Amino acid sequence: MFHRFCKSKSLSLGIGALEKKDFERIINFVGKNRILNPEEWLQRMQKGKLENSHLCITFDDGLKSQIDIALPILNKFKIKAFWFLHSGIFFGNYDKNEIFNILIFKKFKKFENFTNKFVHFYKLDTNIFKSKKFYNYLKRESKNYKFLTKGHIKYKYIRDFCFSKNKFENMMENFFKKYNLNINKFANKIWMNKKDVINLSTSGHMIGMHSFSHSSQMSKLSKNEQELEYKKNYNHLKSICKKKIITMSHPLNSYNHTTLKILKKMGIICGFRANTQTNNKKINSSFLEFAREDPANILK
Repeated sequence: MFHRFCKSKSLSLGIGALEKKDFERIINFVGKNRILNPEEWLQRMQKGKLENSHLCITFDDGLKSQIDIALPILNKFKIKAFWFLHSGIFFGNYDKNEIFNILIFKKFKKFENFTNKFVHFYKLDTNIFKSKKFYNYLKRESKNYKFLTKGHIKYKYIRDFCFSKNKFENMMENFFKKYNLNINKFANKIWMNKKDVINLSTSGHMIGMHSFSHSSQMSKLSKNEQELEYKKNYNHLKSICKKKIITMSHPLNSYNHTTLKILKKMGIICGFRANTQTNNKKINSSFLEFAREDPANILK
C-alpha cells in the first residue's frame, strides 16, 4: 500500500514518503515473481486460486510523486499495479489533509512539534488526551499502524473527533497563516492530472475508486451520502478510462457493512483496506476487504 514518494529525504513531502531506492528495495525483498499484475490478481481471486504467497502493488490518492518516482521503477521491473483515485482533486476540491501533512512536515518536521504548537495556539484543553475515548483510540491506532507516533495520533484525534471537517480545516488554514504558509500554493503540485490517469489505464495498470472527497470518516456517513461519494467517483473515473471500474480501496480504512453493500451493488468485485489486523476473523474477510501492508513495516 503505497502513498507518498520523494526524490530524497531532505525533500520529503510528508510522513512515510519513500525514495526510489526504498521502493526498489521492497520489490527485491518481497520478490518480483510473487507480485501479480491486476488482471491476474482478479482472475485468480474469482477462481479461488490466490495463494498466500501472492502479492499485488497498490497506490492510493493519485499523487503526482507516484507517477514521477514509482512508475519508472514499475516499468523497469515490468510490473503493473492498482491505482486508487479520489475524484475531487480533478474538480478543484483538494484533499486539504494531504496539503496539511506536507506543510506539517515542511515546517515542523515531526507531528509532535506541530501538535504541541497547534494545541497551544488554540488553547485546547489537554485533558482530551487523558480521556478514556482518546486512550482507546490511541491503543487501537498504535496497534493497527505501528509506524504512527503519538503526536500523529493526537493530530488525527483532534481532526476526526474534536471538530467538524469545515471547522478543523479553517483552524488549520488560520494556523498556517501565522507562518506565512498558504495551502493554495501547494495544491497544483501534489496530484496527478487527467493525462496521467489515461496513460496508466491504457498501459495495463488498473484504475480504481477511492471515493469522491476522500472522507476520513466514510463509515459515519449515511447510506445516501456514501452512495453519492462512490457513484460520483465511479462515473468520473469511468468517463476518463472509458471502461467499467471494478476495484477500489477504502479511504483512510473507513467503511462499514453499508459501504460493502453499496460497492457490491455497483459491481465492484475487489476492494482493499489499509492494515492487516484480523479482529479474530480471517485476514481477508471478503473480496472487498483485502488486507494491505504499509511499506514502513516492510522496511523495518
